[in-house]
Amino acid sequence: MDWKEGIDENCAFEIEETIINNIKAGFLSDDEILEECTEDLEYDYPEDAGKLTEDVLSVVIKDYRTKFQNTGTQENFLKLKLAFENIDKHGIVTGHCAGYHLSDGFDDCNEIADIRCKRGEDIIGYCFYTMYDIEHLTQGVSSVLYLAFGNYTDNWDTVEIGKIIASELEDAGFSIEWNNSADVRIAIKDMVWDKQYTE
Repeated sequence: MDWKEGIDENCAFEIEETIINNIKAGFLSDDEILEECTEDLEYDYPEDAGKLTEDVLSVVIKDYRTKFQNTGTQENFLKLKLAFENIDKHGIVTGHCAGYHLSDGFDDCNEIADIRCKRGEDIIGYCFYTMYDIEHLTQGVSSVLYLAFGNYTDNWDTVEIGKIIASELEDAGFSIEWNNSADVRIAIKDMVWDKQYTE
């Protein structure tokens, strides 16, 4: 039986999109995707929550995992991961898939920066991208991954933070587009998203 049968059309579309987008993004386990779907159902479509049980959703997620999971060496993501690790060494908080919207990313980085500052670390700025940015790649809307960035201290200008980030990305082998402006996000051009979830 089709799992969408008897379910509100918008509900089925949104749940399917949530599952596929998260699988392609490669950050969440099946259980974490299930939890996100369950929360969305309870909040937005309570009348369908009883029809789309956790057992049904678990089967759907496993099935979609085999269809939509990225495969291969994760060459691009591993380059990005290395670049972020090197950016972090400069005292710049980095965030992979930091929430869905920019406001989420700012909140996530601010929270991490606060913890690290309390540990006595010298934190000068932040750099992150969001789930929304990943979706633009995985849905074929864009081939560019945009990175938000900024400073946490007046001792460092935002543009100086951006130059550190751009330099580390280029050293990792990425093609960068940025006009050295504090008001424009740094763009990684021709980015093919290849991250896959691993236990």
